Amino acid sequence: MHISEDRISHIAHRIHDKLWRDDLADFPDERRALEAIKGSIEGFFSIMEQVDQAVRAKLASYSQAKVPGSREWEILYQKFYAEELAKRKW
Repeated sequence: MHISEDRISHIAHRIHDKLWRDDLADFPDERRALEAIKGSIEGFFSIMEQVDQAVRAKLASYSQAKVPGSREWEILYQKFYAEELAKRKW
């Protein structure tokens, strides 16, 4: 799943504002805090994309091709996705 830079920035600002409003964190340098939050979000989506690609490759390697979107494909996708996350300790 690709997410735009604008969307990441929007999410980062929302997280930053929520942390500050709820008095959970103080940010001496707002720009650096936002960059750190954006980096975390980008890292998260990057890992999720890698997991998705690994799962899809595994499903594509089956001798009997599963139809994407079918019930069987969805069940296997969820199973392999959970396994791949566990392998990566997520």
